[in-house]
Amino acid sequence: MSIRTPPTLEELSRRALLRNEALAISALRKLPKMHVPALFMEASNSRCTGIVKAMVVAWPFPYLPVGALMDTFDSAIFHAVLDGLDVLLTQVCPTRGELRVLDFRRVPCDFWTIQAGTEDGNCSAETVSEKQAGKPPPRHELSPRIKVRIDLNFRSQLEEEEMYFLQWAQQRKDSLQLCCENMKIVLQSLDNVRMFLSVFELAYIKVLELTINWSWCTLAQLFTYLLEMRNLHTLYLVHRHENMFGVCCLPRLDEKIVQKLASQFSGLSGLQHLYVHGFCFFSEHMKLLLRNLKTPLETFSVTHCQLFPSHLKDFALCPCLHQLKHLDLSGVLLCNVSLLPLSVLLEMGADSLETLELQGCKIKDSQFRELLPALSQCSQLTKVNFYSNDFSMNLLRDLFHHTANMSKMTMEQYPAPQECYDQNYISVHTFSQLCSQLVDTLRAIRQPRRISFATDVCDGCSQSCVYDQETRLCSCLR
Repeated sequence: MSIRTPPTLEELSRRALLRNEALAISALRKLPKMHVPALFMEASNSRCTGIVKAMVVAWPFPYLPVGALMDTFDSAIFHAVLDGLDVLLTQVCPTRGELRVLDFRRVPCDFWTIQAGTEDGNCSAETVSEKQAGKPPPRHELSPRIKVRIDLNFRSQLEEEEMYFLQWAQQRKDSLQLCCENMKIVLQSLDNVRMFLSVFELAYIKVLELTINWSWCTLAQLFTYLLEMRNLHTLYLVHRHENMFGVCCLPRLDEKIVQKLASQFSGLSGLQHLYVHGFCFFSEHMKLLLRNLKTPLETFSVTHCQLFPSHLKDFALCPCLHQLKHLDLSGVLLCNVSLLPLSVLLEMGADSLETLELQGCKIKDSQFRELLPALSQCSQLTKVNFYSNDFSMNLLRDLFHHTANMSKMTMEQYPAPQECYDQNYISVHTFSQLCSQLVDTLRAIRQPRRISFATDVCDGCSQSCVYDQETRLCSCLR
């Protein structure tokens, strides 16, 4: 029989106070600051919208992490918070309220950080000192605009609350600082994307993920906005194809459009992570893009894209790719090209590279051997993914010997050796036997932590057979 801990006197007092809305609102003027965050959590969890609205108006700290204080998103509470902010915007002389930053992001935040009136740790932005927060501005100075911080995910079908917030924000963008640091836009029209971006101050955007089905010319019209994203450090460009097969084959562009597209990257001085998925790059596109990168990248991910042999040479010659931590070329067919330029790139980043993903590149033994000397120098690697390449037992054994000094490796994913196949059909017994032998081979060299082998994807069920200490078969072979 479990014994429930009885509520504390403070908890009972909060619950009693919330049962009388008028009394609770009038008590806010005299309530000690240390009790305010807990009362806000209780009020939001109990859906006391009138009290939540009043608490936003009377919030006694510069920072209100409403997303962190709410257990789950609630539409009524969301509207109440915005209504409270509207009241603040109409006040000429706020009585007690000290609010300067309203944060809707669901990030962890320490209770005592809230009381101190700062944003640090996982809630970092800028710090408002207690001295600044405790003194009202001189009468001749205008009060600073309240900053509203939110992360948004605009899917193909917008949620009702997203549309409401956009309309609300559009009408108040001259009175507020509207900051969206992480913005994800999925399959929206160019006009909609322009509308989204017009609401927010673009200099605050740090992460932009854009999934589109546009042409290059349409994309070029949007890229002009990149010049204003001075703090952008992560950019995802994902092309979604109508037939969902293969990579996009877009028509060759006018040279001026190519230059316009590529030139936008020159203004992204803080860009650290670049992800490009599903595009078709002609030689001049990639060369100009790389030439306009101004700072070293930590992540370079070009996946399920059509690349040409010259692109690998351009990668090797680009100084901004010589200190990579993460390189991902998954889904790029490399079965008919020399990998020597890629070997040069690995040598350049040997002291920094942490993850290398070449899944689905259909690389053959003779090609991959060109990479082995450079790969053996990459002592900082923690993860490799070589699934869906055409490797033999001999190649895999040689690869293991070249990874003897990779003591930081935590995850290794290798393709099933070609000897497991009989006219493109997997032999389950041979697969299990050979993978077990390969694990023993590697253990004689060093101790792997997580290692797995996978077959090519089954045409019938779109799954792979995986050997990871034990054999897990695809649906068709179970």
